Amino acid sequence: MTPKPVSETELREWGRCLLNPSATLVDRSRALWGLRHAAEPLALELLADFVCNYVKPSPIANDLLQHEAAYCLGQRGDPEAIPYLLQAMRNDKHVVLIRHEAAEALAALSGCDVVNIDEIEKSLKEFANSSITELAETCQVGLKRIEWIKSKKTKHEASQSPCDLAVQFFPNTIDPAPSFTTDVNYTDEQLRDLLLDPSKDLFTRFRAMFTLRDHVLQAIMDKTSPEKPASLLAEGLTAPGSALLRHEVAFVLGQLTVACTVPPLSTCVRQINEHPMVRHEAAEALGSILGELEGKFLTSNVKSSVPKEYENQARDVLKEFTKDQEPVVRESCVLALDVADYIASPEQFQYAAVPQN
Repeated sequence: MTPKPVSETELREWGRCLLNPSATLVDRSRALWGLRHAAEPLALELLADFVCNYVKPSPIANDLLQHEAAYCLGQRGDPEAIPYLLQAMRNDKHVVLIRHEAAEALAALSGCDVVNIDEIEKSLKEFANSSITELAETCQVGLKRIEWIKSKKTKHEASQSPCDLAVQFFPNTIDPAPSFTTDVNYTDEQLRDLLLDPSKDLFTRFRAMFTLRDHVLQAIMDKTSPEKPASLLAEGLTAPGSALLRHEVAFVLGQLTVACTVPPLSTCVRQINEHPMVRHEAAEALGSILGELEGKFLTSNVKSSVPKEYENQARDVLKEFTKDQEPVVRESCVLALDVADYIASPEQFQYAAVPQN
């Protein structure tokens, strides 16, 4: 589906809103996502300006929004974003949340046909042994993804990946690692065990996670219960050895919106000793699930079978932690409640600013 054209006037209006520290967090977020979905090159430039040119103590700088903007630059699939993402990844004045997201975005763009994949590989190697664990691990996973892409291109891999199923559900999302190919027959429990095994390399654990996600999607496609694979996937919220992995598990659970994962996600948000990047992602996942519950659009399509307590628990946790001392968690809860209201409302078109002309 081709995005609706957006005028320069409107794009610049969204850009001004994004840079306005006096605007509400919700309005700035919606402006950001409007730019994400706009196909015009100016949209990329405005996102890149926000990511690259503002650091604290500038009132314009915002860790949560700038990390989302870096994510969007990777997901747009436009190689023109690469120089900006390199700048953001290398900027030690940015918090790790932003630098990690820039690195992940670079790895996402490495699969584009016209990209100089060797240049991205060289850049990720710069930080693969960084003392900043989350940045180093992101680069390590990205390098493994590049290795996989190169192998796939040289071997002309014929096996169909379950990732093709994920594309049907999430057509605008580029995963940081592929699921296992269909000729590798892991059970749900075996995938869970791989996900939780700290002796395995992170790329393998990521692949197990995404394959388990695909098992959830297959259950939804088959109109069977997705609760078993979703619950096993949610065990990854306590996976030892990597906050990066745990935060990605939370992100995937937010994609899937399976109600039975509300309790473990709620527990994750409540864990004040957990890394903020994990807690913030768990909060956003709760917002997505809450919207599905309140909007009666459950993946199972059986509202009556879902305990009301899941809905109540998700909203209560998000409301409680809008006062959290950690800004990125606090702000994620605010946005999660807004996202939930958007999903539940039949009058909303998309969670983004939309062209008015």
